[in-house]
Amino acid sequence: MISVLVIMNSFAPLNTCGSIPNTKLIKYLAGEDVKLTLIADQVEDSDPQDEGLWPAGLNDVPRIRVRHSSLFRKTISKTRTNLTNSGAKTKMKMARNPLKVVVVEFLKNSYFRLKRRDWLRSAKRAVRRELAGQHFDVVYSSYPAYSAHVLARYIRRHHMADAWIADFRDPMYYEMYHSPSALKRNKKWQAAVEREADRVTIVSEDAKEKFLLPGVDPSKITVIPNGYDPDDFDADLTAAAATGDTLRIFYAGTLYGGRRDLTPLLKSIKELADEGELDLSHVSVEYAGNEWLVLKDLSERLGVPQICRDYGYITRGRVMEIMGEIDASIVCTHNTAADRGVVTGKVFELLLVGKPIIALVSGEIPGSELGNIVKTCTAGIVYEEATADADYAALKAWVKQAYDAKIKTGSVPSTLNEAEREQYSYRHLSHVLYEQMGQAGTTRQEK
Repeated sequence: MISVLVIMNSFAPLNTCGSIPNTKLIKYLAGEDVKLTLIADQVEDSDPQDEGLWPAGLNDVPRIRVRHSSLFRKTISKTRTNLTNSGAKTKMKMARNPLKVVVVEFLKNSYFRLKRRDWLRSAKRAVRRELAGQHFDVVYSSYPAYSAHVLARYIRRHHMADAWIADFRDPMYYEMYHSPSALKRNKKWQAAVEREADRVTIVSEDAKEKFLLPGVDPSKITVIPNGYDPDDFDADLTAAAATGDTLRIFYAGTLYGGRRDLTPLLKSIKELADEGELDLSHVSVEYAGNEWLVLKDLSERLGVPQICRDYGYITRGRVMEIMGEIDASIVCTHNTAADRGVVTGKVFELLLVGKPIIALVSGEIPGSELGNIVKTCTAGIVYEEATADADYAALKAWVKQAYDAKIKTGSVPSTLNEAEREQYSYRHLSHVLYEQMGQAGTTRQEK
C-alpha cells in the first residue's frame, strides 16, 4: 500500500473548473491500494459550492482544511468578492481604456500574491500541528494554485515524504492571459517545480512544449488528461432530451472577456435566418456563468440578442440537468503558437452526456488537441479559426442540419463513438496516476 499526501487548493465541495478534475482523480485514486491524507482549502460561505461533488468514498480519509487568516478574509477577499458581484471587474476587463486594463492586472496580481502567501502561512502551521511525526511515500500536489506546489516542496524538503509528484491541470503561463512580467515570473516558478519534483503530470500532449523548460528532464513528464465521471450523469436524462421545436444550444463556464469566442456560431445562425433557412424564434443559445454581459454584448453586435438566455451562476448539478434537456453544447478554447494543447475539462463532461458538441477554437494553429478529441469520438462539429474558410461552411451546414432535425423529429441525433470515449474515464486516468506514484517512489529509492 502506498501512503499519499494530497495537496489541492481547489477541491470539493468547491464548485469551480479547477476543483472538479482534482476531486474526480482523487475519488477514483481512493479505490486503488493507497492510504490517502488530504490537504485542501477551507471552503467559505461566499465560495460557489455543490455538496454533491464530495465523493462518499472519501468520508473516512483524514483531511486538513486550511483556512485563510481572518484579516485576509475580512478585508482583501471580501473586497474582491464585492467587486466581482457588482460587475465592476467585468466592465473594466471589457473597457478599451488602457489604464483600466493596467489597473485590473495590477489588482489581480496583488490579490493572488497576498492570497498565496497567506494560505501558505496557515498551511505550514497546520502541517506542523497535525502531521507531526507522520511520513508519506508520496506527496502529490496539483496546480491551479502555485501554493500547493510550494507546500509540497516544503514537505519533501523536511523529509516528510519520499517522493513528489507535481501535477499541472494547466501550465502556469499563457501568453494570451498573462502580462509579460507575469509570464516571466510564472515560467520561472513552473520550471523550479518541474526540476525538483520526481514526476510531473500534465493535462495534454500538445501542451508538453510548455513544460520542456531548461533543466527539466523530459522523461519525468506524463500526460494525464482531464476526463469524465459516469456517476455525474443520469443516463435517463439523455433520453429526456429537449422537447418542443426549439433548437437549444448551451454553454456553461467562463468567456474570458470574449476570448472564448462564440462569434462563428452566432454569425452562422444569423446568416441562416437572413437566408430564410431557419426561424430565430426556434433557436435558443443558453448561457450559465458570470459573464452574461459579454455574451449579451456580442449577440447585440451580431443582431441576434433575442435568441440568447442567461441562467446566471448555477450549481454544477443544475448545469448537468440542463445538459440533459438541451440539444447541443458548446466548448471553446484557443490554439496558438504560444499556447497549444489547451483542453478544457468541459469537453469530457460533454462526451459523458452524449449530446452533440460544438467546438469553437480560436488561434492560428490548426489541428487543436480539443478539436481532435471531438473528431476522434465523432462527437459533433469543430470550427477552428486557423481553417476558418472550410470550417465555417461546415459549421453553418451542421447548424442547418441540426435545426432541420429538431423541427422535423424533435431531437438532434448523436454520432458519439462510445468506445473511443472510454479512454477518458476518471477510473482509467486515476489508475494511470496510481502507477506514476509507484514509479516515483521506486525512482526516488534508486537515487
